[in-house]
Amino acid sequence: MKTHNLYFIFFAVILFTSCKESQLPFNAVEADPAEPKQGIKGKVIYKEGTFDNRDNLISNGTVVGVSRKIYFYELTGLQQVELDGNSFIGTIHTDIIDSTKSDKSGKYAGTLKPGMYSVVVEENERLYTHVSDDGLILPVQVFKDSVSTLNVYIDYKAKYSE
Repeated sequence: MKTHNLYFIFFAVILFTSCKESQLPFNAVEADPAEPKQGIKGKVIYKEGTFDNRDNLISNGTVVGVSRKIYFYELTGLQQVELDGNSFIGTIHTDIIDSTKSDKSGKYAGTLKPGMYSVVVEENERLYTHVSDDGLILPVQVFKDSVSTLNVYIDYKAKYSE
């Protein structure tokens, strides 16, 4: 009987030490992205369902932070893109300045020089964004020695009631 217990303990130790750190239950909390000294931070939020005019979910749906690739482009207007369907962009004719990725909860951060940028996310191997009232692709301004906050909503499956 003692031999069986010894084998069990030996097996348990081998199994435990062979697990990757990310597989261990006590390592389940992901660290927040490091906040830059200058740039942009925020959250990528996926929305699906029907929402009222105050942005409250009123029918079955979901609002959740998601991990996505985020691109920072030179400030871009509608005249500098080719659309690919109702909510997606096929081609952007301005330069990518930088990119980052949001974590599992949607949090992201990126270091950028002062200036105006357009923010686009990759959604199912396509580019998704919003357009401002003046025709700019999700604009954000970064100021010297400051971090701008911008939440990015992926809401092409959301409906908004009046």
